[in-house]
Amino acid sequence: MSALHELSLVEAAARVRRREISAVELTRAALARIAAVEPKVGAFLTLADVEAIAAAEAIDRRIAAGQDPGLLGGVPVGVKDIICTAGLRTTAASRILERFVPAYDATVTARLWAAGAVIVGKLNCDEFAMGSSTENSALGATRNPWDGTRVPGGSSGGSGAAVAAHECHAALGTDTGGSIRLPAAFCGVVGLKPTYGRVSRSGVIAYASSLDQVGPIARNVADVAVMLEAIAGHDPADSTASPREVPSYRTALDGTVRGLRVGLPREYLVEGMQPEVEAAVRAAVD
Repeated sequence: MSALHELSLVEAAARVRRREISAVELTRAALARIAAVEPKVGAFLTLADVEAIAAAEAIDRRIAAGQDPGLLGGVPVGVKDIICTAGLRTTAASRILERFVPAYDATVTARLWAAGAVIVGKLNCDEFAMGSSTENSALGATRNPWDGTRVPGGSSGGSGAAVAAHECHAALGTDTGGSIRLPAAFCGVVGLKPTYGRVSRSGVIAYASSLDQVGPIARNVADVAVMLEAIAGHDPADSTASPREVPSYRTALDGTVRGLRVGLPREYLVEGMQPEVEAAVRAAVD
């Protein structure tokens, strides 16, 4: 049987819901994992251990009372440190905001709480999300958990590294020009930059508002689908947020992609690309 910190998000949430494990047990396992590997990885800028245990206890009480724990009920997740969290330091990996504690949650943070997630801390990134390696964090670089001599990508490198190192079951990142997709690729996990307007940007420290998007990073596609379902939707606080109904992305995973047309810009296959990377891309296309 897998250790608790190794469970997928979907499996962890299901086991908490069935009362096979408690949210507190799951959260303590995540915090123990963070304590064990964080000195080598450096994914977290702020650890919310006390707050996380309190949130997990609340989920367990909800379940004991026969109430719905939520889509992410009891599952430890991390949040990129340019996304505001009420009462929890939000630095944007900058000395300028080193002591900034927001008085409000970003919309996506509030939706994580509403879905029953347990936020275990804030994750490192390039300063103000301006970078692609997480070496540009003013509060210290994050290392790739697979090889400490390599970068985790960026700017959401802390999110990608934390998920890959099993410090949390999923995380939120932001993507302007690759900042979710690069860490997902570098760290061997799954990341998604949603369609513009699918997820609210309210409460996110902006880099380029016409391009910024909040999205999930997790260990598999199903976990990413559940995270997106939890955070997506219209938001009056963001005029660009789409009013379209949020579908069940989990249900969509059971369908087929037969007949779906996918475009591949030939410019992505550039001179100097590593042969194994190009071969993998072409194999996927074929």
